[in-house]
Amino acid sequence: MLSYLPILLIIVAMVALAARNRRRATERQRSQEERLTFGTEVMTTSGLYGTIVGRNEDGSVQLAVAPGVVVKWASAALRDVKTLPNQYRQNDTENDPGRDGGPDADPGN
Repeated sequence: MLSYLPILLIIVAMVALAARNRRRATERQRSQEERLTFGTEVMTTSGLYGTIVGRNEDGSVQLAVAPGVVVKWASAALRDVKTLPNQYRQNDTENDPGRDGGPDADPGN
């Protein structure tokens, strides 16, 4: 009987860790949904930037990605732009003169 004790303890520890991870994931999802409100600028997991303009009953949101263009996305596929590392934030064209094709733009680009 004592030979089964280590195996039983390992199983109990694995179940406890799984339950803790599930609670953490649920809390993260809940806090993300609270941050994603109307007017929040977001980036999808595929790199599309938009602004939340609507919320659907099925947990999805409506994103305005261009004037007059609204698309439906799952909330799980969204990241709040403010929480992203700087490398994933959209660059301002004022801070990057070569991006908008202005006089400092590289013609070979």
